[in-house]
Amino acid sequence: MFRKSSFLPFFLLPSLLIIQGCGGIKPQAPANASQTLAPKQLPPIVSNIHIPISVEMKPLFKMADDAFDKEFKGSDKPCSGLRYDYKVKREPIEISGKGKTVNLNLDMAYGFKGEYCAACLFETCVNPPIPFSCGWNEKLRRVKVKLSSDISILPNYQVKSSSRFTDIKTIDPCEVTFANININSILHSQLKPQLGKFAEMIDAEVAKQNLKPYIKPIWDALQEDIKIDMVGYLRFQPKEISLGEINMNGSQLSFSVGLKAAPIIATKPISAMPSELPNLSTYKKSSGFEVYTDLYLNYDTLSQQVYSTIKDQVFEMGGKKIKVTYLKLFPAKDKLGVEVGFTGSNKGVFYLLSVPEFDAKTSKLLLKQVEFDIATKNVLIKSAKWLLDETIRKKLEEQMVFDVSDLVKLTRESIHASLNQKMDYGVRLQGSLEELDIKDYSIQADALLIRSLTKGNLQVFVNQ
Repeated sequence: MFRKSSFLPFFLLPSLLIIQGCGGIKPQAPANASQTLAPKQLPPIVSNIHIPISVEMKPLFKMADDAFDKEFKGSDKPCSGLRYDYKVKREPIEISGKGKTVNLNLDMAYGFKGEYCAACLFETCVNPPIPFSCGWNEKLRRVKVKLSSDISILPNYQVKSSSRFTDIKTIDPCEVTFANININSILHSQLKPQLGKFAEMIDAEVAKQNLKPYIKPIWDALQEDIKIDMVGYLRFQPKEISLGEINMNGSQLSFSVGLKAAPIIATKPISAMPSELPNLSTYKKSSGFEVYTDLYLNYDTLSQQVYSTIKDQVFEMGGKKIKVTYLKLFPAKDKLGVEVGFTGSNKGVFYLLSVPEFDAKTSKLLLKQVEFDIATKNVLIKSAKWLLDETIRKKLEEQMVFDVSDLVKLTRESIHASLNQKMDYGVRLQGSLEELDIKDYSIQADALLIRSLTKGNLQVFVNQ
């Protein structure tokens, strides 16, 4: 008796292989699958950042005011002519500035007494001298004095003033005249040297002021990494600093600092040695900055997004149909590959290649120039040629749309938040993000790298 063999006759084996192969389409993955190109380096952009600074000048002038006598006296007693004693009292200085000039107003009051000798012989007045007085043992006579200081800032951040006496105006003058000599004019001539000394004292006190303590904290703070959630780290990298026109408004000295910088955003903290504060350079007015930002669109997240929109759809052609069972994006050198699993009249896998394209207005990522990979084409020609019909390819291309508006929105919000915060050294940032434009992309191993150009405005304030 013969036992039944468990082996099939050799002539039935090819038929079985054909039967087993009829239901499954499994082409090889594209030749460039998993290959990537190195992303381009982030190009630096030179930006000019506007920094308004205000300095209260009252303390500087007060130091000069405190050092200047509140009362002073003098006399002149020749043998002939006017012989007199005078006394002067003054009020604290008042400051009012406009443009580059500080106006210093000084209320003063004076009094004098003396006598007039018409002629003198052997140090003795020939005739009895005629006495006079004004504001002596009575209310002092008032006079308003004006000084002006022109303010400038030197390249080494030193403040410089050029002060001068400009005017004396008597409010209630003494009408005392002898031999056509007005006693008020003589008194004014006595005051002018004193006021000249006061102007010198003002310049000496102002020269003690250096703006480095106001500006260095800003320079140092903008060399630190600023964390941006979901994006990375922003560093402004200041290169040059300049000073705009100064303006006095009351007692406030205001000026603008122009910071020339090359801001960058990186995924990791930026290791760079901080630079020292340089001398001032030529000012360029601007308030905007530009910096490139890299966003990452994870393939798994994108795949799930588009699959969720097509998983219930049926693609039909000539009585045959398929339904997508999964979808997976992958890098294919300079193109984005799509692995599509399907079932229906046929089942299996096919591979597509595409070129990413962005619609800035809608914040959507589109896959264009979608085409079957050459290996997939060769298999489908032999086993399911109907799948190569343009109708199915076009329908799939229409479905390859990814909404990245949430990522763009979150990125904008994160960058905006990073531009409005308190930093070290008493520095506060106040800025806004005006634009986030997608400029380029790079296909990486696990994600699509989106390069965007970020434009915004920034002001920097320092705690005075």
